[in-house]
Amino acid sequence: MTLGRREFLGLAGAAAAAVGLPGAAFAQPKGGSGHAAAELTTLERTLGASAVPSRSGQISDYFPIVSLPGEPHIARAELAGGSHRRRGNRRSLVSFVHLTDQHVVDVQSTTRVEFTDRYADGECGDSPFPSAHRAHEAGSARIVDAMLRQIRAVGVSPVSGRPLQAAICTGDNTDNQQGNELQTFLDLMNGTAVSGRQVTPQSGAALAYEGVQRSGDRAYWHPDELATPITQADQYRLLFGFPDEPGWLEQALAPFDAVGAGMDWFTCYGNHDGLAQGNAPVLPAFRLIAEGVVKVVGAPEHATCNSLTDPAAALGQLTLPGMPAMRVTADTGRQYVTRKQWIEAHLESPGAPHGHGFTAEDNLDNNRAYYARDVGDVRWIVLDTVNPGGFSEGSIGDKQLSWLSERLDEADANGLLVMLFSHHGLRSLDNPVLTPDPLIEEEGGNDLPRHNGAEVEAMVLDHPSVIAWVNGHTHENLIEPRMGTGAQSGKFWDIGTAAHIDWPPQSRLIEVFDNRDGTLSIFTTMVDHADDEIATVARELMANDPQRGFDTGTGKPADRNTELLISHPFA
Repeated sequence: MTLGRREFLGLAGAAAAAVGLPGAAFAQPKGGSGHAAAELTTLERTLGASAVPSRSGQISDYFPIVSLPGEPHIARAELAGGSHRRRGNRRSLVSFVHLTDQHVVDVQSTTRVEFTDRYADGECGDSPFPSAHRAHEAGSARIVDAMLRQIRAVGVSPVSGRPLQAAICTGDNTDNQQGNELQTFLDLMNGTAVSGRQVTPQSGAALAYEGVQRSGDRAYWHPDELATPITQADQYRLLFGFPDEPGWLEQALAPFDAVGAGMDWFTCYGNHDGLAQGNAPVLPAFRLIAEGVVKVVGAPEHATCNSLTDPAAALGQLTLPGMPAMRVTADTGRQYVTRKQWIEAHLESPGAPHGHGFTAEDNLDNNRAYYARDVGDVRWIVLDTVNPGGFSEGSIGDKQLSWLSERLDEADANGLLVMLFSHHGLRSLDNPVLTPDPLIEEEGGNDLPRHNGAEVEAMVLDHPSVIAWVNGHTHENLIEPRMGTGAQSGKFWDIGTAAHIDWPPQSRLIEVFDNRDGTLSIFTTMVDHADDEIATVARELMANDPQRGFDTGTGKPADRNTELLISHPFA
């Protein structure tokens, strides 16, 4: 087992200004509500690696997280210039929160394939299941709650001081398409005061962890191995210096009161919400295993890298005799949910707005997970980029693409500014599967033919109303300008935000301004989650993850706190 992919890269220079960009945008005056909010964001403080490790491993050391200087907004003018007068003349159009890739995980699920994680290292090349297991994933629900607590503490835009109007969750809200994961996610977003119940991340036996981190398999971090001789330590301890955290698993899975978003929140469909482990259509055998008592925890002796080149084949390992396994408590809540059931669960959710973007007439009856809503003074168009035939990458069906073109024609004709939202951005709309999912039984489940990024981008750039496309999936902060060529008149900012489940666990505040000088400004501000005894430990574990640690996901300074200038298409 070779786990030497991770190379530690310090973040000491992370706050340096990007070369060739205009100066920092204006800040709120001290004492205003926006200034108080800014102090709770990365404008005031960022997080990074300590200069001194706390533990040593054979391959890399384990570094605590420390506070680093904040990062100002960096003005980016690739799509428009702007006058200094805009700073005192602008009008806020919409202010909201972008949450993505929260990955609420049932860590005791019988259909998860954590054992494939050991093949996601250099010797196997590109595995279809990278990060199939994370040492910190039992804390996923508490991470979501810690993020929402911080968002509620911020409360207003750090730029204008205007109250945050809404939140948008752009997919991979769950990890393995399971009903109990979906219920946990809904309870987290709505909060205990609205749902009337505590969040319960636990499945199976109450108050007892039954998962791979108690299996004895040394490929997983076992947080309760106090005083274990180093020669017998698990690979995380031996190779990467991971610590003891006795009792952390049970504490992470204990029921708790959730604060909720405290505002209207909208949803979006991601590949982990609609495919088994985010990669494969649900085979009939998976549905049987989901409610069973056998959890596969290790790899069979005959398994090789080639055994896992196809997601369905890798999941098929669950059904082979002789697989290393443990007995767990059965739970019918682990059953997979279809797209239609996923939509229906949001319509039955007690939070606001009703349906969280979906309607019974349009979405449930037609089995389609895309919609358009007006939020503030901007039209939001939310897309479904999940490819039902499998693989993690996205694509857009033919009917949906035609629907999108019609909505953008309407916006152009009526002078409406549009922001697109989806799980996959253009850089990950490259799914190789163009055939239907043969297992879909629901009417309208398949939408063929499928279209990938180049076709979709070309169509969108024909429409000047689009000013931004906000997305996730790649678990990294990245902002790119997109502009048309030739007869295409469109241009927009492509805004990708990091995940909750991987480093750095951040959300993004976004506010759109009309500068009243022929330009718009889109401010983006990163937010780290609040501290507590569970989420803070999880954050440090993910920062030291051997596959995705300090050296991944953060992006450059110009991908984080920014002022994105763009010409107003209807000025």
